[in-house]
Amino acid sequence: MRPPRRPALALGWTHPSSAMIRILLTFTAASALAAGASAQQPLSNAHLQPVANLQYGAYDFHHGFTVTPGGNRALGPDVLFDTTGNFSYYYGVVGSDTTKQEWLDDTWLPNRGLSGEEQITGMGWNYCEGGYTQYFDAYFSIYRDTFACAGPSAWVPARPSFAECVYGIGGLPGSGCWNVTIDLSGGFECVVPDSSNPQSGAQGTIGWSVTPFNCNNTPYLGPFIAKLADLSPGSQDLFEWRDWSGLYFGSYVYGGCFWFGGIPQVIGEFQVAFYGAAADVQNCYGSHSLDSLLLEAANAPENGATWNFNLSGVGGAGRFYLLVQPDLSGVDTCDQAATHGNGGLFTRQVAIPGTIPLSLGVQSADFSGSLAVPSRPVDLRVIFQVIGVPLAGPVSPAQVAAASNGLATSL
Repeated sequence: MRPPRRPALALGWTHPSSAMIRILLTFTAASALAAGASAQQPLSNAHLQPVANLQYGAYDFHHGFTVTPGGNRALGPDVLFDTTGNFSYYYGVVGSDTTKQEWLDDTWLPNRGLSGEEQITGMGWNYCEGGYTQYFDAYFSIYRDTFACAGPSAWVPARPSFAECVYGIGGLPGSGCWNVTIDLSGGFECVVPDSSNPQSGAQGTIGWSVTPFNCNNTPYLGPFIAKLADLSPGSQDLFEWRDWSGLYFGSYVYGGCFWFGGIPQVIGEFQVAFYGAAADVQNCYGSHSLDSLLLEAANAPENGATWNFNLSGVGGAGRFYLLVQPDLSGVDTCDQAATHGNGGLFTRQVAIPGTIPLSLGVQSADFSGSLAVPSRPVDLRVIFQVIGVPLAGPVSPAQVAAASNGLATSL
């Protein structure tokens, strides 16, 4: 049965340029480990429940959850990590209640370029709920590191602690098995270190977790379990458990790491997919009223090569130009813009003289395009931005009617 739509969950943080609602809390992960390392604890087969009747849905912060029969749309443009393809069981029994129980697993992101970071533009995971609740809500957390049988460095014993990015996802369907994608484009992206970056820890892994709440005390709610034959790079045969509610171990107390004893049918790995921006590209956002266009890179810009892009948010006919601006700040401006809402470098207040305005022609609706990237000094850090101006008149800052986010990259 197709469940009715429910609106996106309101959790108290409003994106500065729209009415999209989410919780995205960014902190520096500098606190002590939650607990000392301990041995893996085996779980009985009673914790494995069969997957049946898989359905598909998508979540974004404009519309909430929507059923998508036949599969989900592509996110990205690149796939960073994906283990969602092969499954038989889900992790389904934890005592009598799964409310506010955080289950965490690790992910290994390959180094694809110069920055040592990846900007996650979307994610997906599989789960089942055994019929105790029609809807539930969840926090989806992404940590910049995690350590086997200890958890992320951000976990502090007996205290609320937060991941690099925490998303409140509302109105997820219960009563069945689901593959759900979450679209983070347009200002909800999460920047984390890749496996080559020392900030991802000695293991080179980041952590991700799902913490359900408002779930009617259901004991049968959990993610799909991977098979031993599908062990992926950086994966480990274990997962971590932290109790938010205090029902099992104490409020925000680490409960240990778990596996299924090494049986070939399953491993202690939860299935997940992460999608990312093109290599060495980060999307940067401002907060001005005319920042209404969304510019996305379809591939990585290279000196003198053909670059493909998509532009959305075009509300009417106008002339559009791509600006290629040297980024002379000397700092990671993209992270600053995303974290602090500082749109100064990515809004219509740019100094158009001194940039390279490339005409994209007259457009009246969302469009895709390609162009030859101008040859610039190698490893020069630049910001791409699209502006729209009226059909007649000069191209000047005063005439800009719409501006896109910035794309920070190195040529």
